[in-house]
Order: sequence, then C-alpha cells, then structure tokens
Amino acid sequence: MNHLSPPLSSLRQAHPDELIQLLRIQTDALRTLCLSDYSSRELEALIEHNLRHFSLGGYRGEFILVAEVDGVLVAWSALLGSRISAIYVHPQFIRQGIGSQLLRALETQAIHSQFRTLKVAASLTARPFYQCHGYQLIGRSFLLAKDLPIPYLKMKKQLLPPLY
Repeated sequence: MNHLSPPLSSLRQAHPDELIQLLRIQTDALRTLCLSDYSSRELEALIEHNLRHFSLGGYRGEFILVAEVDGVLVAWSALLGSRISAIYVHPQFIRQGIGSQLLRALETQAIHSQFRTLKVAASLTARPFYQCHGYQLIGRSFLLAKDLPIPYLKMKKQLLPPLY
C-alpha cells in the first residue's frame, strides 16, 4: 500500500484518438480487479464484447471524462443520458479517490442536464464502490457475451428531489 499522499489527478473530456488507451485501462481493470467475482472465461468474453462495442462505434454521443496523473491517462468514465456506462481505473491507481472524483463529475454533469436519477449497470466487483456513494440496488440481470451470461447489478441514485 502506498502511504504517500495520493497523486493529484486532473479531469478533462476524452479525445477521440485516446480510444486505445481507454480500452487498455478497461481491459487491465477487468482482468485484475474482477477476478474474485468473475471467472477468467467470463472476463475474456466481456472484454471481447467491449472491444466489439468500441469497434462498432460504441461510446459515440457519450460524455466521456478521463483522469490524468502527471500527464498519464489512468482512468475514465462515460455518461449516456441518465446512465453511467463506464468507470474504469487502472489497477495501479485504485483506492486513491480517482474513481470517486470521476463519479462526482458525472453526477454533476447529470444534474446540469436536469436528470433527477442516475442509473448504472454495475459489476459485482463495483457494488461496494457505488453503495458507498449512495447508489441503491434495484435489480439483477446479465449480459450475454459469447453465449455466457455475465451477471451485473442494476443500481440507481436520486440526484434531485422528485417532481410532484
């Protein structure tokens, strides 16, 4: 564990030419951080599914933020309407507040866009992260990748009071 003060990260919108770096962070995070909740076979199927999603133009139209530490891309997140579609932090930079910083920025963007509730399809691994930020479990489902059902959790957070 690093006992030095955590690195300061800066957030900015992603550039189109950073796609490969985003995929690398996503793949490294899945392969390293999710092994206790998913089998290697499930993770590789999910990674292939995500690569295909990107190659078919996935994430177009999404609000994508990246986090940099000392000019190096270390994490990213994506928001599509009122749905968080991604938060990935490189394994070497977890538990330093970077994911929380990205999540707060997405929530701020959602509020600015007048979304009252934010939803996320969270991995089993990410459940504690979202719960500590006020997200509630509302259901369970699965994504079919290479004929494998990959479980995930449906979660949501009330950002603004409901209109009556």
